[in-house]
Amino acid sequence: MTNTTQDNILNVVYNNHRILIDKLTEYDYNGDMAVVKKMCTVIRYDNYSDGTEITTPMIFNVSPYTSLVDMHTMVRVWIDCGCPSDSDTIGIPRKWTKDSLHAWVAG
Repeated sequence: MTNTTQDNILNVVYNNHRILIDKLTEYDYNGDMAVVKKMCTVIRYDNYSDGTEITTPMIFNVSPYTSLVDMHTMVRVWIDCGCPSDSDTIGIPRKWTKDSLHAWVAG
């Protein structure tokens, strides 16, 4: 059986959003490292008009092989754009890239 470990490598707050980037390391049957991926979760903090806190967890859909620096930069742009969710014609969420974020910003 293969084994996977998960380590948080970035945990910051940006513009009322917590950005969490985790490193997922998969090991082969011999215990040797096989694949390293990253996953980005964003938690939006907001309040109802009565002051009750709202937390909204979201996945920033990006290639798990994106570098940490690029992923952190891209997720901040995504947050600044309002955390858009964009799907293709059959409803599959867009995987964000630098180019697709640039196009979204440019309109």
